[in-house]
Amino acid sequence: MNTPNPPSVPTDPHPPTASGPADSAWIPWLLVMVLFSVLVATCVGFLKTLDGSPAVSALLAAGAAFGGAALLCLAVVPVVQQLRQRR
Repeated sequence: MNTPNPPSVPTDPHPPTASGPADSAWIPWLLVMVLFSVLVATCVGFLKTLDGSPAVSALLAAGAAFGGAALLCLAVVPVVQQLRQRR
């Protein structure tokens, strides 16, 4: 019986690199960004509740605040990297 050759494993143009200090430094920073965003969302939700808004409205505002704070934190990272390269 004539069996076909097994398919060859495609070579990855970008081989995996060893995680260095720069890769491992992201984990604490991401944790700080998430915790900061949670703090902002909690404050916004609390303030909306004090305002007399219904719980659904406060939750929606808190979610929007979380998303906005998280996006702002993630947008700051490339800016800081560009400023460090200029030195």
